Amino acid sequence: MESSPLISVIIPVFNAKAVIKNCLQSIISQTYKSFDVWFIDGASNDGTLDIIQAYIKEYDYIHLVSEPDHGIYDAMNKGIALSKGNWRYFLGSDDTFFNDHALANIALNIESTNAEVVYGNVIMRGKNQWNLDNVVFDGLYTLEKLIDRNICHQAIFYKDTVFQKNGNFDLTYPTSADFDFNMRCYANATFEYADVIVANFFVGGQSTQHNDERFHQHRGALMMKYFGRRIFTRPFINSRLYLQRAALSKNSPLNLWQRMYCLLACVKLKIQSLR
Repeated sequence: MESSPLISVIIPVFNAKAVIKNCLQSIISQTYKSFDVWFIDGASNDGTLDIIQAYIKEYDYIHLVSEPDHGIYDAMNKGIALSKGNWRYFLGSDDTFFNDHALANIALNIESTNAEVVYGNVIMRGKNQWNLDNVVFDGLYTLEKLIDRNICHQAIFYKDTVFQKNGNFDLTYPTSADFDFNMRCYANATFEYADVIVANFFVGGQSTQHNDERFHQHRGALMMKYFGRRIFTRPFINSRLYLQRAALSKNSPLNLWQRMYCLLACVKLKIQSLR
């Protein structure tokens, strides 16, 4: 019986003819070999599938599924179900591995760790109102940093047990489901930082162009749901306005008791911020 690869690389794709070859070339150039690749395509009609299928003929570790889906996170969830790697990694179809040794470098960490989530860095390519060109993003994350800004999904590797414990990506959040998922995981899984650059993250994808309003409306409520009493502690001081919104907004998904809980946390955090 053939053993499972260490890493499954999952790539959501839709009409990416202009960029998909660069992504594929960075994959087949990897010096590390214990991985497979799953392209989860949303029924592309621009020639993307022809390019991927040409590579599949030469590389038997590349797989393709093409059918209509409900966006990037639906595709990622399908990839989780189909792939068999001990670790899952998600790369954008317009992104590339940083160099030929990217997977080899991260494998040194995940082969020796007891952590369930291992993350490194990406280099931002291109710029917009949120991102600067050629900046390394974003180093070691504490709880305070994570609830303020997300770890790029192009930098993070999840052990298969993480999905068994925490479920999959929530399609409620069209561009921030990975932010929600990472908060959920951080509350009950072990994270480890690896000081390596994993990928080139090309600005221009959905998550770098659109603000997920529903996620930001729910953000404080999600903090309370995942972290419970920890929302009263200092790492949440700079996020107290999200807790305030969860307590007071008419769009909050919380019940009355939960709103009061968030409001009490806001008061305590405000007092702590003045000390």
